[in-house]
Amino acid sequence: MCMTEHKPIVSAADVNMIFRHLRRHPAIPALKQATDIEIAADCGAKLVFFLTGTIRDLAEVCQRAQDNRIKVFCHIDLIQGIGKDPAGIEWLAAEIGASGILTTRSNLARAAKSAGLVAIQRLFLLDSESLKTGIEVVSSSRADAVEILPALVLPSLAHRLPVRELSPFIAGGLVETEAELEAVVSTGALGVSTSKKELWTFERALPG
Repeated sequence: MCMTEHKPIVSAADVNMIFRHLRRHPAIPALKQATDIEIAADCGAKLVFFLTGTIRDLAEVCQRAQDNRIKVFCHIDLIQGIGKDPAGIEWLAAEIGASGILTTRSNLARAAKSAGLVAIQRLFLLDSESLKTGIEVVSSSRADAVEILPALVLPSLAHRLPVRELSPFIAGGLVETEAELEAVVSTGALGVSTSKKELWTFERALPG
């Protein structure tokens, strides 16, 4: 059964604003509890990832985020209480207030796109075969962006990755210091998701 294509929830102007923000402030707060949204807001975040919890927690985060003009992307695979199917995605878009999803599942990425949400496909780089398979999956999912995990593999492997095929891409996982964050961003990553609150205010020096 074909799904109805909905108008994008995140406007082109909002996407451009997020891109501009990430260019200077590449750390994307990865929230593990609803109350973290207040800390992210104090850090000036424009985008957050909500990684785990219940649908009620997500609704609370989205409400608080709306008050602070922050876009919320949720890790749909790990959120409890919502169906992992197109109907669940439609409900998420219409009733909860999320702007996008993170997922390892190409069918959910496609469903999110149809529902007007931004879709980020998570890609775990375990070996060369996982890279090859991941690129094929991303191509079929029509995701808006890719999140490469773990982020710390990028500085040593970026020269072997087909970055143009993955662009735009972000990274996540294992980043603990400003030096590590800077090293990952230098590979071409648009941003780096991290639960390390000390990094949420990181500001990148840009050429004049």
